[in-house]
Amino acid sequence: MADTAETLYGIHPVTEALRSKRRNVTAVYVADGRQGPDINRILKMAKKKGAKIIRCDRHDVEKMARGKNHQGVAAKAEPLKILSLSEAIALDAGNKQAFWLGVDEISDPQNLGAIIRSAACLGVSTVVVPGHRSVSVTPTVQRVSAGAAERINIVAGGNLNQAILRLKDEGFWIYGADMSGKPAPEVKYKLPAMLVIGSESHGIRLKTGEHCDEIVSVPQTGGLDSLNAAAAASILMYDVAAKTGLWKFQPGDEDL
Repeated sequence: MADTAETLYGIHPVTEALRSKRRNVTAVYVADGRQGPDINRILKMAKKKGAKIIRCDRHDVEKMARGKNHQGVAAKAEPLKILSLSEAIALDAGNKQAFWLGVDEISDPQNLGAIIRSAACLGVSTVVVPGHRSVSVTPTVQRVSAGAAERINIVAGGNLNQAILRLKDEGFWIYGADMSGKPAPEVKYKLPAMLVIGSESHGIRLKTGEHCDEIVSVPQTGGLDSLNAAAAASILMYDVAAKTGLWKFQPGDEDL
């Protein structure tokens, strides 16, 4: 039988995977000599959850992380649970304050990871990552998200425009981010809603924009062409959360 376990690396991703009730961590690998409060916390959580604890050479962890920044710790876990659109809608059934995020052709794992991290902090319940020209939610994306992918619903692999139409049938308002849109300070958002963020190079696609109820922009000065996708997403998610009263600090969020 093929090994379907996913390799995670870094303090926050491993900690959040151990904390999560969404998947099981089977083994934790800690580089020899690596210690401190963060490592002690991971070891304590791993022991409590029945995960195998393996002390190993730093080069072994380096190999597991494929040369990426691992902070001396890695883990083997069940794959991150990916939901179908119907499953995610069912989880938000009756939630008139639901706030979703859609990403349209985000190809940079650094951007996607940062977007997921901000989404988890700003009241988003679900992130929709389509299959067309989009990076998947890889361990690298999870590493950049600082473990936030464990705290949020992920729908991946489908068609974004079909998802938008389905959500509109469910009563969602759709807001697309584009430089040609209405300045964000002038926008009054309605919930439930999905905010759609476009690609790093050309923003949201024309057809996707046509499905949106309103196009929103971030006013800018300084002569630069535009903000990158992660920065624009964070600003607009905060704008939605602040204007609709979604943003509430929760204990533990400081870890993100």
